[in-house]
Order: sequence, then C-alpha cells, then structure tokens
Amino acid sequence: MDKKESVRVTRIGIINLLTRALGAPISFIFTLLVARYLSNPPYGIIYFATWQTLYVLTIGYFTIPANLFSLITSRYSAEKKNVGGIVIINLIAGIISGLVFAILVPYYISLTKLDVPIYFYSAISLIVLTYLLTVTNSIAQGRTPKIIGISALIFQILRLITGIIFMFIFNLSILAVILAYSIGYLAQILFNLFFIRANLKIDFMVAFSAVRKAVVYIANYIQYILEASMVWITLAIVKSDLVVAYFESAIIVSNIQIWSQAIYTGLMAKLAEDKNPSIISDSIRLYSIVGSLFLILIYIDGYGLLYKLRPEYTGAIFSLYILTFSNFIRGLYSIFYQSITMADPTLSVESKNEFKGHLFKLTTSNLLYSLLGLGISTALIYFFSSYSPYLLAAFMSVGIVVNSFSMLFTSYKTCKGIYNFSFPLREFLIPLSLGALSLPISMVYRPVSFLAMGVYAIIVISFFTLYNYAFNPYGRRLVIAIIREFKQRV
Repeated sequence: MDKKESVRVTRIGIINLLTRALGAPISFIFTLLVARYLSNPPYGIIYFATWQTLYVLTIGYFTIPANLFSLITSRYSAEKKNVGGIVIINLIAGIISGLVFAILVPYYISLTKLDVPIYFYSAISLIVLTYLLTVTNSIAQGRTPKIIGISALIFQILRLITGIIFMFIFNLSILAVILAYSIGYLAQILFNLFFIRANLKIDFMVAFSAVRKAVVYIANYIQYILEASMVWITLAIVKSDLVVAYFESAIIVSNIQIWSQAIYTGLMAKLAEDKNPSIISDSIRLYSIVGSLFLILIYIDGYGLLYKLRPEYTGAIFSLYILTFSNFIRGLYSIFYQSITMADPTLSVESKNEFKGHLFKLTTSNLLYSLLGLGISTALIYFFSSYSPYLLAAFMSVGIVVNSFSMLFTSYKTCKGIYNFSFPLREFLIPLSLGALSLPISMVYRPVSFLAMGVYAIIVISFFTLYNYAFNPYGRRLVIAIIREFKQRV
C-alpha cells in the first residue's frame, strides 16, 4: 500500500474524530438546556416527554428508508458515479415520509397529553431534512470524507446558538428545539453540497439502481428494530418503566463509544482507489486503539455520567458495561460491513443479482441470528422477572451483545473470503487488554464531579498513550506520525 495514501486515511480519521470530540461538549450543553427548559415551569415534564416522543418518531422511525441508501450511495460516490439522482430520490422519499407522518399526527397527539398540533406538524421538517442530510453525508463519505467532521461541528454550533435564541429569547417551547435542529441540519446539508467533490449530475439509472440495491440492507435494519422491541417485551413481562429507564440511560452513555467509528470514515473512499487488503488491516489497528480508548474512558467515567443524567440511574452501570462493549464490537463489524459493500459485484449499477450477493447473504443470516439474542434476553427477563430493575436492565443488554458477536463473526468470515487480509491480532489485543483492566478499577473508583472525571480522563489518556507507545508497534508509529504532523503544522 502506498505510504502517502495510508497516512491520508489515518489523517482523515483523526480529523473527524477530533471534530466529533470538539462537538461533544456542545451537544451535551444543548441536550442539558433542552431538558431543563422543557422540564421546568412554565412548561413541565409533559412538554419534555412530548419532544422526546416526537424525536423518536421522526428521526427513529420515519427516516429508516434514508439510512437504507447510505452505504450504496457512498459506494457509487466513491466510484465517481452520477449521484445527483440519488439526492432527488431521497428528497422525494423524505416528502412522502413527511406526508405519511402528517396523516398520522392526530393519532400521535392522542397518545400524548399535549394537544398542540403545530409542534407535531413542524416536526415534518426534521424528517425531510434528515433524508437530505443522510444522503449528502453518504456522498461525502465516499468522495470527500474529510469534511464530515467539520460539517457535523457546524451543525452542533448552529443548533446551540439558534436553540438558545429560540428558547430563551423568543420562548417558543418545543418549536424552538425543532427550529434549532432544522437550521443546524440545513447548514450541514449546504456545507456538504458546497464542498463535496462528487459528481452530482442527475442520472436516474444510477438512482434507481441505488433504490433496488438498498433493499439488500433492509434485513440489517429489521434486526435493529427487533432489538428495539426488547423494550416492549420487557414492559409486557415486568410492567416496570424503571427497568426501561435504566436500560435507556445506559444506551445514552454507551453510544459515546460509537464516536470512535469516525476514525475510519476514509475507508470506503480508499477502497475505491485501492483494493489492497492491507487497508482493512490498518483500519482494524487504528480502530483498536481509538475504540479501546473510548471503551476505557466510558468504563472509568460511566458511573459519573449516569449520575449526571439522574443519580438513581447509576444502577444501570452493569448495562452500561455490556452495551459499551457491544458497541465496540459493532464498530469492528462495521469495518468488514463497509469493506464488503465496496467489493460485492452484485451491488454494481449494472448487476441485477443483488439478492445473490455477499451482502444479502450476510444481512439475512445476521437477521436470523438476532432472534437468538432476542430469545436469550426474553428468557432471562421472564425467568428472573422478580429480580431488581438494574439486573433486568443488564439482562436486556445480554441479547444485544450476543447479536454483536454473531454479526462480527459472520462479517469477518465473508470479508476474509473476499479480500484475504490478515487480522492483526496482537496489535488488536494490546489496546483492548487495558479495557479489561479498567473494568475492575471502575468498580472501585467512581468520580461523579466533572472535575474528577476530567482528571481521570487525562490520566487514562496519558497512560494509554504511553502503554501503546511502549508495547504496540502500530501505536508507536501512530504517536510519532501525530507528533511529526503537529510540528509541521506549528
């Protein structure tokens, strides 16, 4: 592999990761302001609950079709296909989803205790803009991945500024939050379109091919929907909102682990240029370092973050451990998943055999395996339903991590058959081993103040860097490359 290209992939990942980290405090401040603004007088918990319901409905369910286009759009963009038609298709799909949501608004209002139709109808903008944002991010990932982190940071900054104006100056309640999101999304979309070096010419043959290929990804999202149904199954068995509250709070904190996936945003673009299998091996090495660091940081400071959400949510700490490790595993799985997408010949524009390809077989097998994880969690909750809520929340998490391992093994086997790359086991396990050591430490030292958590984070990052410099050959090269890059910039 060309050394210059290898460094470029690493640099893109580090830049996107750093911009993601810069946006994290901004995102937290916005989330905290929204929670306090809507939960306190003159509004109240009903307003906050209604906003949460709106967000889950619009972003969680009505935009699923947009996500189906993501990876195939990235592939076609990386291959320099005319992807303008895919943008048009996404816009049309977003409008249709928005119209369906509008028809169902009276029903959704009846489910809440807040009968203010304008809040619901204005949320349609979130649906349409999410479709456009998803497709422009996908195009960027395939063609200009270095702008993804910058555009996301622009979103975070504008969302916070406009949110403060609409909430505390104009006092627009839920509408203020929706407007803040909408303006942030729109700015991010425009930034993507302006800086993407992609072919945005309209070619409906490519667009309709993307629609047809997107069906291959449906099984993957059905699996996530099945996993989400664990909430309803648990409620039906134990009839306790507290169990679900523990589980959801653990999900919120454990999702920080997903940020580490920004480190390989240049993978698909690089595979389009060079099919060398060593690109996958380097992505694994890089992800192991960054993913393991996030794993350790969450384990060390997770208790404090749960405490900040609500003191009693610290009971979800065992769920947090399980779900964070599950997200780590899925980050590794995503490397193989993206690599398979780039190499599967049945996903090309010209092919009509997408249901006979590697990816279709992988996603359908993963869907079947997910029933095993769902069954294990259901059985544990059913037989131990009288146990404490925090333990039941941990049982809910067990099925998810089982699914994560099955996804990892099936994707690795498929990817290995296509690329025949070498898995860097030693360099993968060296960073991860510290994660195993951090687990017992996190059960003893549990800081809850931001200052203490920050100090712990600095100590962990310093020790982790020195450890990898001393024992991890790839980590040593990475540290030297970062220092050299910094010196050149300064």
